[in-house]
This record gives sequence, structure tokens and C-alpha cells, in this order.
Amino acid sequence: MTEISAIGHKELEVFAHGQVIRYGDLESDTVYERDGLTVRTLPDIGAVLSRVTTVNDVHFGEIECGKVDGSTPAQFTAGPGEEPYPEVMNRAVIADMFARQPDRVIVRGDLTSFGTSAEYETFLSFYEPAFGERLVHVRGNHDSYPGERFAAWPVQIIDVAGLRIVLLDTSRDHFASGFVDDDQVAAVRDATSLSTTPVMVMGHHPLFVPGEDDPRRFDGVEPSQSRHLLEAMRDSGVAAYSAGHTHRSRRRDVEGVAIIEVACVKDFPGAWGELVVGERGIAHVVHRASDPAAVAWAEKTRGMFDGWYGDYAAGELSDRCFVLPTN
Repeated sequence: MTEISAIGHKELEVFAHGQVIRYGDLESDTVYERDGLTVRTLPDIGAVLSRVTTVNDVHFGEIECGKVDGSTPAQFTAGPGEEPYPEVMNRAVIADMFARQPDRVIVRGDLTSFGTSAEYETFLSFYEPAFGERLVHVRGNHDSYPGERFAAWPVQIIDVAGLRIVLLDTSRDHFASGFVDDDQVAAVRDATSLSTTPVMVMGHHPLFVPGEDDPRRFDGVEPSQSRHLLEAMRDSGVAAYSAGHTHRSRRRDVEGVAIIEVACVKDFPGAWGELVVGERGIAHVVHRASDPAAVAWAEKTRGMFDGWYGDYAAGELSDRCFVLPTN
């Protein structure tokens, strides 16, 4: 299998011959042919001001992959004597992100599988030595559902050159779905009004999109609360809302705000996101882990759920890689 896994404004990433191949030092908005595939790089974003990387759904402590609920059997597990696959996958994306020397690294929830303090400490033991004070994280539903209290900061504001990020805790104790309260929405309005740079909002749970999401099956941010936050972001000129939780990459545009979901770390494709902040735009690029052990596990899990998981998780290239305008 040969496929384009990512495109940036100066590079592209191809999955070919069972490995991730990265081509750099390219020109923006230019057509290239690599490994028999033709692709155009993203538009020029001007001088790079800063770089932010993101991950979500890292799931330290998970031992079974591909379970829909407690009654279904696992489709994949680590073999006898093998390192737990969340550790394999997270070690790989940490190495990939570290190589980019990001200004901030944001982990958007599901730090753990069973919400235990021991799993949280394992998460910290992987990410803190690599990134130190550059690391910012918040809990997800796997962390909040059992009721332990860690990484439960309602609002965090992260400023880098050319961009302000407002990170929300969308999880609540003993719930799998997401919530945003009035104080958090007010904090988004305030943070945006005081910012001299473009603003993005992030959380673990995705927002409900009317006309596209089914409220009977949706377990992201509660629909009325999603609408309240979306109205605040629209009125304030927020560029995008970005989340995890669904284990897939997807982009939808609602009332001028990009609503983004990014696939997970712990199985296919071993995703990590990158925001390259430029003077004329923000390149949003979703990469896949490049370490051979991570590639092997990702490819093993690509065929979960009778083969449809790979396409679901990856989404379209345009869901993963695009430029957000900042003017």
C-alpha cells in the first residue's frame, strides 16, 4: 500500500513499503510526485512564528484494543512478553514531536484507560521528561468517568507567537459524554477579546454539528452547550475548535469556525497533530507515528471492525491537512 499520509506547506509524508517517508525542503503550493503519487503542498503561510504539537486518546494502561463495549471481545492485544502497545505508540509520537522542537505540546484527554492515578503517573513519566514546561494537558472521559480527580482544570490559556489557544476541560466525573458550562464559554469570550493574535479553542470532546450529527447517538459536548460555545466562538472570531475522543480525523466548517477532530495515538494511524503558525496562516497537519514498531501496530489495527476502521480513523487528506487563515 502506498498513500499520502500528510502534507504541509514545505513537506509531505508518504506511507510506502511499510514505512513512513518524509520529504522536506519543498516549495509551498507546488505539485510534487513522490513514490508514484502526485500531491500539492499546502499554501504559503509566510514566516513561521511558532509550532504547537497535539495528541489525544493516548490511553496509558489499555490492554485490549477494538472493544466497542464491555460485552464484545477484544480484537487485538499485546502478545506475551511484548511491551504494552500504548507505551509503544506514545514513545513513537513523543520522539516524532520532540524532533520538531515545538513551543508547546498539548495533550487533549484520555490520558489513561481506566482513570487510575497510577496510569496518570505513567502518562507523566513519558511526557514530562521529554517536554517539561512545554507540556499542557487536560483530562478526557476515560480519566473522569471513574471519579478520580486529576488534570481537571476548567480553562487553560496557552500563548505562543502568533496564536492563543484556550484549552477546556469538557469532561465531568462519571460521564462519558462532554459538557461545557457558562463560565467556560465566558472565559472563551474574555480570552478572545483580550488577545492580539488569532485564537483556537480545544477540548477532549467534539462539538455537535446540527444537521450532521445524530443527537441520539452523539456523545461529544451536549448539543445545546455545543451551540452556546459555537455562538461565542463565531461572535468572537475564533478560528477553530479542535478535539479528539472519536478516534478519527475530520473537519467540518460551521458558521466560519473550523470544527476539527484528530485521530488517536494508541492505534491506527498513531496520529499526532501539528500547528505551524505563520504570518499569513496556520498549517494544520496530522502526521502518523514513524517508528517501525509503531507502524507495525498501527497497520495491524487498521483492519479493526471488519476492515472499516482504517478509512474511518484516517478520514480524507483534506480532513487532516489544511491552512487556517489568520486574517
